Amino acid sequence: MKKFFGNLASSSTLWGLVATFVYYFSINAGIITNGTLIRYSAGHPVEYATLAMFWIGAVDLAFKLARTRRERRALRRGALFPPKKREKESLSTVEDYLGTIAKAREVRGDSTHLRRLAAALNFLKYGGSPDDLDQELRALSEDGMDARDSEYGMVRTFVWAIPILGFLGTVLGITTALGNLDLTRLEATGEALSSGLKVAFDTTALALSLVFVVYFLQFYSRKKDAELEDAVRARVDSELKGRFRAEPETRESELEATRKFMRSVVETFASSTRAQVALWKEATEGSAERFGEALDKRLASGSAEWSKALANAQREFVEETARPALEESARSAERLEALESAVGEQVAALRRVLEATAEVATLEERLTRTLEKIAEVGEFEKTLSNLSATVCLLNSKLASSGPRYDEILSRRTAKRDEALAALDSLESALGSEPRTLTLREFDAEDVEEPGEEEKRSA
Repeated sequence: MKKFFGNLASSSTLWGLVATFVYYFSINAGIITNGTLIRYSAGHPVEYATLAMFWIGAVDLAFKLARTRRERRALRRGALFPPKKREKESLSTVEDYLGTIAKAREVRGDSTHLRRLAAALNFLKYGGSPDDLDQELRALSEDGMDARDSEYGMVRTFVWAIPILGFLGTVLGITTALGNLDLTRLEATGEALSSGLKVAFDTTALALSLVFVVYFLQFYSRKKDAELEDAVRARVDSELKGRFRAEPETRESELEATRKFMRSVVETFASSTRAQVALWKEATEGSAERFGEALDKRLASGSAEWSKALANAQREFVEETARPALEESARSAERLEALESAVGEQVAALRRVLEATAEVATLEERLTRTLEKIAEVGEFEKTLSNLSATVCLLNSKLASSGPRYDEILSRRTAKRDEALAALDSLESALGSEPRTLTLREFDAEDVEEPGEEEKRSA
């Protein structure tokens, strides 16, 4: 808060607006009664804006001049360091001089002189050579002038904008005058035309007058800054140039310089980290509780919406994802059962094929044996045919030979019938009908009747 109010107290914009308010309050309160000032500063809104810019720029330049005067006063107090010795000092005394600068800031306050001395001594502390100190001081002086010059950015902007506002008032006044121009009413038109032109010329005159004031104030302030910079450069040169001697460059000195530099980096980082942690702690102490309360309220108000959204999400999941997946699983199970039944049928058909193959092999074996038997039967049939022919011949010969011949013939006939029955059963088993017909067509009547001699011989 101290820093905030400090920046607020040194804000040129704030004090410029306060000065503008006080000026116009004085006009309205009758404190300022000068007709010229009232005419040129309170006749049009453009004049209000022009005067506000003027006061802001003037206050900013006044702050800069006051700061320059304060630093000149501090500079007149004399040198900060003791006079130079005949023998140049070692760079190890730089730490002591930096401590002196820190104490002087507590007494004198911060100034360009002290900042310049501290920057030069830090250059020597972190590895800079006294031989390069002159070049470093010139660089610091140039950087200081550039920094001071950048502080005049707002004033330069107002120097450019104030004439633009005057020209804008001129355009608006002329436009108003031409808009009120009426040739049929010359008297009223003349008054309106004169009032519009008065606004146009008054705003231009006010803007040009104020911009001259701001410009010359800027010139004077920059001149004082340049003089202060020359005085600071001269004082710093007189206090530091030729005070320190260059140390011999050794490996140990380089390591020591590196060590010092790393130590300073660590210290700077640690200090910035501590400051940042403190700021974060201050920022989060109050915000954590507020965030918790807001979160509780948000959770309480949004629980119903979350429950509804969760229910909708579950329903959508069931309808769009789970149910189609279950249906597809059921269809897949049905297809799997159909596939299993088809595979079972295929297995049964394969089993029947294997059984049929075994039966075919058995039939082939039986057919082979049957063919062998047929071959044997063919020879048997020839023998049987000869036997039948012989039997018939004997039967015919023995027909007249008496009872014995009849008995023999009956026995032969019975044997022939048995042979024929056996042959029929064999042919039925073998399926050879043509041969059976051949044997059945054979009859004893086809054999010639034997003579008496033959009968007796028989």
